[in-house]
Amino acid sequence: MQRIIIWQQGSLKSDCSLGQLHDALQDPQAIIWLDIQSDQHLEKYTDLLAKEFHLQPLIIEKIQEDKERAKLLSYHNYFYLVVHGLEFDGEEIEAATPKLDIIFSKNFLITIHLSKLPWLEEVHQSISEDQSEDGVLQKGTAYLLHEILDSLVDSYFPILDEIDDLVDELENATVEQDSNDTQGRIFSMKRVLAQMRRVISPQVEVSNSLITRTGDTIPTEIEPYFADVHDHLIRTFEVLDSYRDLMSGLLDVYLTTVANRQNEIMKQLALISTIFLPITFVTGVFGQNFGHSPQVEFDAGFNFWLILLFMALVTIMQIWYFRYRKWI
Repeated sequence: MQRIIIWQQGSLKSDCSLGQLHDALQDPQAIIWLDIQSDQHLEKYTDLLAKEFHLQPLIIEKIQEDKERAKLLSYHNYFYLVVHGLEFDGEEIEAATPKLDIIFSKNFLITIHLSKLPWLEEVHQSISEDQSEDGVLQKGTAYLLHEILDSLVDSYFPILDEIDDLVDELENATVEQDSNDTQGRIFSMKRVLAQMRRVISPQVEVSNSLITRTGDTIPTEIEPYFADVHDHLIRTFEVLDSYRDLMSGLLDVYLTTVANRQNEIMKQLALISTIFLPITFVTGVFGQNFGHSPQVEFDAGFNFWLILLFMALVTIMQIWYFRYRKWI
C-alpha cells in the first residue's frame, strides 16, 4: 500500500496518483510525502524508488533488510535514516521493534515500513487534513521529519508506563511468591528490556547526527526541535537502563528469598528430627526383643505410662529450649 501527499502551488493534495507524483518531482517547490507499507518484501516498489527518486541500489537493498540497526547515511542529495518503534505485550512479556526506513531531502520524504504503525497513521491523518498555509508539510520536509520522529518517541512513553506497572507487579511477586513462573517472568522481562535498550541506544546517536550532519536540509531554526527529540530518547534510554538494573536486582532478591525459604524449611525439618531423636532412642531401647527383659518381667503395669511421661517431658524440655534460644 502506498499513500502520497503533495503540497504544490499553495494546495495540499492527498491520495495522489503516481502520475501526480511524477509531475510534482519535477517542481523544485513541491513538498512530497510518500508512505509505503508492505507486509511482504518491497520488490514491487523498487522501480518507483529507483526511477522516480533515483535511490541507489545499496539503499534499496538496506530497506529490504529486517534487522537493520538505527543509522543515518548521506547520499548526494538525500539522506537515509533508520529508526525503530516499540511494541510490548504485557501478558506474554514479549516485545517487537518494527523498523521504519526514512529517506528525505529538501523536497521529498519517504517512509517505508512492513507493519502498520498506529502512531504514524495519526501523523498521516493530521497532515492530510491540514490545509493551512503554516501546516507541517507546507513548512518543508524538515518539519515533517520532526513530526514523525517526535510522534515515534512519544509512542515510547505509554509502553514505558506499562513496563513500570509490570515491574511493580514483579516486585511484589518476588517477595510474596517463589514459584518458577515468577522467575520466568523476571527473565523474560530482562530479555525484553535488553532488546529495547539495543534498539534505543543507537537512535540516541542518530538523533544527534540529524543536527550535526544534515547541513541545510534541516534549517537552524528547527534544530532545537530535534534537540528535544534527542533529549526524549536519552530519557527513554535511561529509563530502560534503570529498569534493566532493577530487574537484575529483583532476580537477586528472588533467589535470596527462595534460599531463605528453603533454609527455613530445612530448619523446621531439623527441629522435628531433633525432637523425635530422643523419643526414638527410648522406644528403640525398650522395644528390643530379648528372652528376658527387666522392664517386662518386673513390670507392675506402670512402666509403659512412666516411659510415655518421660518422653513427653523430654519433648517439652526440647521445645522450651528451642524457644529460649529463639530457634523457633
